[in-house]
Amino acid sequence: MRKLFIFGTIFIFSGFAAFTTACSNSVTSKTVEQSSGLNFDGKHSAGGNESVAIDSHPGFRVDYKSEPGTIQAGVPTTLVLTVKDNRGTTVKDLQIVHEKPMHLLIVSKDLAEFYHVHPEQQADGSYRVQHNFPNGGEYRLYADFTPQAAAQVVERIDVKVAGTERAEIPLVPDQKLEKTVEGLKVVMNSDGEIKAGQELMLNFQAFDAASGKPAADLQNYLGELAHFVIVSEDMKDFVHAHPMSKSDHEKMSGGEHSAEKAADKKAAEHNADNHSHSETKVITNRPSASQVSAHTAFPRTGLYKVWAQFQRGGKVITVPFIVRAAEGKTKAAAKNDFVPAGAVKVTVSSKGYEPSEIKIEKNKPVKLAFYRSDANNCGGEVVFSKLNINRKLPVGEVVLVEFTPQNSGEIAFSCGMDMMKGKIIAN
Repeated sequence: MRKLFIFGTIFIFSGFAAFTTACSNSVTSKTVEQSSGLNFDGKHSAGGNESVAIDSHPGFRVDYKSEPGTIQAGVPTTLVLTVKDNRGTTVKDLQIVHEKPMHLLIVSKDLAEFYHVHPEQQADGSYRVQHNFPNGGEYRLYADFTPQAAAQVVERIDVKVAGTERAEIPLVPDQKLEKTVEGLKVVMNSDGEIKAGQELMLNFQAFDAASGKPAADLQNYLGELAHFVIVSEDMKDFVHAHPMSKSDHEKMSGGEHSAEKAADKKAAEHNADNHSHSETKVITNRPSASQVSAHTAFPRTGLYKVWAQFQRGGKVITVPFIVRAAEGKTKAAAKNDFVPAGAVKVTVSSKGYEPSEIKIEKNKPVKLAFYRSDANNCGGEVVFSKLNINRKLPVGEVVLVEFTPQNSGEIAFSCGMDMMKGKIIAN
């Protein structure tokens, strides 16, 4: 199970990319303009029905086109994406992630429109899906896929849709993180203030709007009880997240029953004066049939839109929230002389890990000095799952990780959300 994140690349929520890229070095930010020849930033790009190559994760690229070449509002259009390696060979075998080889998220420039579709592989190896854009204007496509034996890739493609444009809808933070959509009421809360670059848990609790009781009839959607997508106001930061498993949740909570006991104790103390809450009050973040949680981070200050997707009665229900990430704490940069002699310095930033691949000798001690340069990334911790090593990485501090590899091979490490990735190669 991947853990959430984001960046010009997408925050557990179990599986989120490096947005522009904020959290992962595997997500890209190339754009394509289909009609006017201009992308969101006013730069020229290919138009018409010409096939456009998009640079992607090192070793891969995406060829994109639409049929017809000019996308017209209200007219079904086929979107075609072909993944190729650095030799120009079509990559036909993508990993199946949450039941699909490719997830395509379509978002209007003002974030008012959101669509989650799944291109299907064709005999020639391309992935095609038909979509009907309801309005003219600018949209961004986020193609989320993972090649075999490679990191997750999130490709960003800007398109212009011809036709009547609707009025832009301003992005305004929600005063109350409680929404009702198609009979499903969803309450979102976090285990702390939402601040840039700081990891936290986002908790979602679903209720039947008519009865006010917990919605115990949620169905799995793409293998999970919920899916989450987070996009920044400027569309540079992207996160495609999935709910944490029970075991992951317990690890984050500090034990199998710690979250439950803490929540129950807090509720008991709070209600001791006969003051009680309504049924929709979230008093616990333990997993259940009506509750899901995600581990994530918002890479930068500013506004973000969160779409939570649930399935009920065979129908997918999308519930939107708008939040603001406050400025995170910053710290003075550490000096190079804080890195011990003999240690390999690994810088953690919005670019990912630098270096992301380190070659060492087996049976010899290795010392890694991780330095997180700023809070604009999701690298708040580094995890060596194979070695059972987990270290917090405060901004501006050097954190040492030491071990001795006993065997030849690769030892992977990642951020706590499994978005930023690196590896040790022992020979």
